Amino acid sequence: MKKLFYLVSLCALTAMPFTFTSCSDDNDPVTPAKGVSNLSFTDTDKALNKIGGTLTWALPEPETNIDDYVIYLGGTATEKKTKVGETPKGTKSYEIPAGTDLQAFLIVVPRNVAGESMNMAVVSVTDNVGLPIVTNPSFADTDRKPGQIAGTLLWSIPADDAQAITGYVIYAGDSNDDEGTKIGEAAAGATSFEIPEGTVYKAYLRIVTLSAYGESSFSLAVEDAKGGFYILNSGNWNENNASLSYYDYATGELSTEVYKKANGKGLGDGAEQILIYGSKMYITVPGSNRLAVLDRDAKEIKSIAPAGEPVNPRCMVADNGKVYVSYYYAHSVVMLDTASLEIEKEVKVGRYPEQLAISNGKIYVANSGGLDYADGYGKTVSVIDQGTFTVDKEIEVIINPTQLKADSQGDIYVISMGNYGDIKNTLQRIDGQSNEVTVLYNATSMTLVNDELYTLFGQWGESKITFKKYNTLTEELISDNFIQDADVISPNNSPVLAVNPVTKQLLILEAPYGATSSLYLFTPGGTLEGKAIDTGGYASKWIAFDYE
Repeated sequence: MKKLFYLVSLCALTAMPFTFTSCSDDNDPVTPAKGVSNLSFTDTDKALNKIGGTLTWALPEPETNIDDYVIYLGGTATEKKTKVGETPKGTKSYEIPAGTDLQAFLIVVPRNVAGESMNMAVVSVTDNVGLPIVTNPSFADTDRKPGQIAGTLLWSIPADDAQAITGYVIYAGDSNDDEGTKIGEAAAGATSFEIPEGTVYKAYLRIVTLSAYGESSFSLAVEDAKGGFYILNSGNWNENNASLSYYDYATGELSTEVYKKANGKGLGDGAEQILIYGSKMYITVPGSNRLAVLDRDAKEIKSIAPAGEPVNPRCMVADNGKVYVSYYYAHSVVMLDTASLEIEKEVKVGRYPEQLAISNGKIYVANSGGLDYADGYGKTVSVIDQGTFTVDKEIEVIINPTQLKADSQGDIYVISMGNYGDIKNTLQRIDGQSNEVTVLYNATSMTLVNDELYTLFGQWGESKITFKKYNTLTEELISDNFIQDADVISPNNSPVLAVNPVTKQLLILEAPYGATSSLYLFTPGGTLEGKAIDTGGYASKWIAFDYE
């Protein structure tokens, strides 16, 4: 197999039969300190020992202290033998003229008035002597999960080679000359290939062109889109300042007022929950009596505001193309079709329903009785049959149930908030078959990832927060202290716990009254990562990962 490929070198080039290291000017105050990256070149001149085509690269970030770029040909990766040309700062490509004499390497060097940087980028050159080869390959990862890629791989082919091509094979590998893992094949005439969802990320995609004359290949460096998460900020009571923030894993930066920037208006009053399902996001805003439906970039598609008396849409769960929403004031649950975005059915449940969970064809609803606390909190979980959308039964639990999670074997975990006095926040398990309720331990907030239940107990007035992790399959406590650096969190600031389902990173929101909330990031082992991050919003209460 004949291979045509490229290699990027930033400061060090060691993947070939030589070693080149040049980082000596990283601290030079005059010459450029950074070089270009992702250098790529495919020879489109089919004459023997001649080359031509487009040399491309990615600009350094930031492009500081650079005036232009100089392009050289060299016999080795360190030899700037022949100057080909130069191009101004801000450009990302240079046309190597057809008929240029072949040399082993192309080199791009940043330059300013003080001279050329030592941080050069190098790509090896292979002479194209007639075999068909793809040109202009491109790929953008649309799978936001870390370590996975998906999306459309595109390329083009010169018209005079089209008849000779018999097909393509696509591989993913760790280096530009690594055959790696075969992903799939494309027929002759194709100019694209769909990388399937969940494909394991590798640094390079390689397109092998099959033809009557032989095989050739081109390797393309790819970047893994790491996604991020949305933070829903409820806002201060009756101040109409609910908001949405976004943390980007690729940049490590948090953006505030994401909804307002995307829609030119505020989110509303007293937002409660955000749910990402399919291509859409759903946000309940009970203070404004509406359910906002957004795309994955926070642009609003539809606002669902039931007519008549306020129903206060509050909590949600999704399954099989439907989103089920608890109506707090209406003491009911509705079924929303995610295609038509119309409410299809409604069923009455207990008083002031909160969170929902789905298991074994049933919808479980926590009936808090929250606004009737003077006459007695609610103490039931309603069970709705998904097929008939009618209530099957009521299961009695500790008073003031608010949070529900379902594990993979059908059991339901419930947190009841108690009376904020002698009856404390308590975690219970409902057996999915017998409906028997078992009291486990005290907990205020929980999240369930791969049948591991992470909980925190930080009831108002307690002196510290405790963190426990529970295996829902073995029904055993795994850890009673999975966060060691927890002293930075106050139990009086309404802490909320979340866990990244892919990386297992631990996240805690802290919402002090009257001040913007803080986000704390912890390693899976419980060590604090850096300082607290200001969410830019008040009463932050929910995290939704962008690859759910």
